[in-house]
Amino acid sequence: MLSETILLEQVTMMANKLWGGRFDKAADEEMYSFLSEENVALDEALVKYDIEGSAAHVCMLAKQGIIAKKEAGEMLSALAAVQKKSDEGKFSLDPMLEDVHTNVEAAVTAITANGKKMHTARSRNDQVSLDTRMYMRTAINDVSSALLELQQALLELSKKDCIFPAYTHTQVAQPVSLAFWCHAHYCEIERDLERLSQLYARVNACPLGSGAVAGTTWNIDREYTSKLLGFSAPTANPMDSVGSRGELEAEMLSHLYLAMAHASKIATDVILLANKRLIILPDEYSTGSSMMPQKKNPDPFELVRGKASRMLGLYVHAAGLLKSVPSGYNLDSQESKYALMQGVKTAQQTFSILAHALPHLAFDKGKIALELEDGYACATELADLLAKKGVPFRAAHSVAGGMVKECISKKKFLSSLSASEVSAAAGVKIADAELKEAVSVDKVARFAAAYKMPAASAHAKALEARKKALDAAHALLEKEIKSLLK
Repeated sequence: MLSETILLEQVTMMANKLWGGRFDKAADEEMYSFLSEENVALDEALVKYDIEGSAAHVCMLAKQGIIAKKEAGEMLSALAAVQKKSDEGKFSLDPMLEDVHTNVEAAVTAITANGKKMHTARSRNDQVSLDTRMYMRTAINDVSSALLELQQALLELSKKDCIFPAYTHTQVAQPVSLAFWCHAHYCEIERDLERLSQLYARVNACPLGSGAVAGTTWNIDREYTSKLLGFSAPTANPMDSVGSRGELEAEMLSHLYLAMAHASKIATDVILLANKRLIILPDEYSTGSSMMPQKKNPDPFELVRGKASRMLGLYVHAAGLLKSVPSGYNLDSQESKYALMQGVKTAQQTFSILAHALPHLAFDKGKIALELEDGYACATELADLLAKKGVPFRAAHSVAGGMVKECISKKKFLSSLSASEVSAAAGVKIADAELKEAVSVDKVARFAAAYKMPAASAHAKALEARKKALDAAHALLEKEIKSLLK
């Protein structure tokens, strides 16, 4: 049996690594930096989750009689002290301690020697999965809030309702309304919120107790730990729990990419219509040129498009990590942490700036009307009018197309056609009022009735319910902690 002196020398030699007992030589410094430097910097965002997860784990160990109530109380007091230091900005992670888990454990152990028992029945593999899932729950809720704010911005913008151009193939297609355009993008965001809500249900399972890969022989209570941390249930299989690290992260990034693609579409519409002078960019969300005095550039909208490209790269980064790895935990998955955290930050910033900018847009209704007239945007409604009068649609389409061609040659608009001209070309009687309604570019009334903007998203209630569930779990954990501190 090794003496305490030899053990102390080994611990010192291995720089307090949790796994040092197996090794005779210290880790190469370059290798160690390669493994841990960036990872520890990212782990700063996980400190509060690691502490909360550790507190729940300690409560469970005490409940099961694995540690004494007094030992648990000392560990919980120490965890609270570390959290207080973190809140005050006085607790920073040491890269030499590899990760947030070792840093927290070392800080607790520095306060009470019982901290050495805190890691009983768990591994850093299930710890990082736990911390990441807790981080992701918050991130999903925060991103959902940002998307709901973007929907509200579209709602505010829709109140400026006016005629608006719809395009296909970047060519004028049909006249619509501003509210109709806003509603279309609102619907896109509804799907983004739905995907995030579905993801939350998959994230909201507790991996703690999975151990390194095969669970643990300790008599733990995973249901109790899950309840204290606000999870719906424990994960089903330990090997899957730790071996699937990166899968949920990649899924979230795929959802964020689609949401960013939608944001990019909004931004591109603004850019194109501003170039046509149909949209007037707000001074507060535009920039100028250092050389050209006349310029007013849509830089924030252009950067939204750029950020969408970044998100695609982050998704591909995370998804690529899932390929060609064997079952069980592999350190490749550590890379998913960078992609996830960068993606969440990028998404929140993008949705926020877009939500703040959109309500400030203004519109030149005269130029919009000219754009629609010059694009013969009412040709479809003219063909439909003829079809309603009994002309087969294919024939009506041909007649309307011929009228457009004639108008182009004579440099006039469809709105200048007389009922007699149209009646003669189509071979049916068309009344003046019918023709006027069909070729008018002002379709606001029709779209206002059929596509009314919702007052609020149904996902707002779902988000509030998720937040309340987390608050309730936190209150329960605090109650359990207090009972052990008595």
